[in-house]
Amino acid sequence: MRIAAETGYDHVGLRIHPTAAADAPSPLLGNKALAATCRRMLDDTGLTVTEVESWMIRRDFDLSRSAEAMEAAAALGTPRLIAVADMRGAIGQAEIEDRFGGLAEMAAGCGLGVDFEPIAHRAAGTLKQALSVVAAGAAHGAGLILDMLHIDRMGISPAELAAINLALLHNIHLCDAPPAATDLETMVRHAAFDRDLPGEGALPLNAYLRALPADRPLSIEIPMMRLAVGMGPEERARRCLIASRQLVERLDGARS
Repeated sequence: MRIAAETGYDHVGLRIHPTAAADAPSPLLGNKALAATCRRMLDDTGLTVTEVESWMIRRDFDLSRSAEAMEAAAALGTPRLIAVADMRGAIGQAEIEDRFGGLAEMAAGCGLGVDFEPIAHRAAGTLKQALSVVAAGAAHGAGLILDMLHIDRMGISPAELAAINLALLHNIHLCDAPPAATDLETMVRHAAFDRDLPGEGALPLNAYLRALPADRPLSIEIPMMRLAVGMGPEERARRCLIASRQLVERLDGARS
């Protein structure tokens, strides 16, 4: 949060809920004193937490493990929780919808909303399937979160984006990326480690952004492990923000 405030960000996203069993637990889990310190930092800097990652919906999905993460998220404001599905073939569509509906209900009890993020190489990895998952939690304020890379990998057209119910969209993930790969290993590598700064990759970002609502927070999600060599987190954060702002400014100029 300190780096975000010092480099000029308006919002932050946090990874509080462990996505995989091997993930190290967040220090915020069960630590009310640290959560209070973070909340004071947010208030002092004007930053808000827009989203908290990441609930992986598996067959063995256990909601009882979510209580501490939701409590920590709620202590920081009203961020949207993000859920993704297990790998394709590891869980069925009906199972995802059932578990997502339960997650949305639990989140609502904590005063939070949850958004489903579709990923092409995972289960429920089409727009139609993702919207069906979201519908399972609609009674509890569930939504849809879209990432520029995954929009491209799912083959969603700007026209399809423009037809989505805008009320479902709360945040949008911004990045650029290399051309789409055909093998799973490269698809996963691009998504997790090897994206590009906005305007420096192959994605039709202008077309996507024109089709999406302009008043939603843009969350910069640009994992680029190659930048970690010889460059500190402050400079990486600054570069990502500058490139993102330049893209948005060019788009706004073209609209006016």
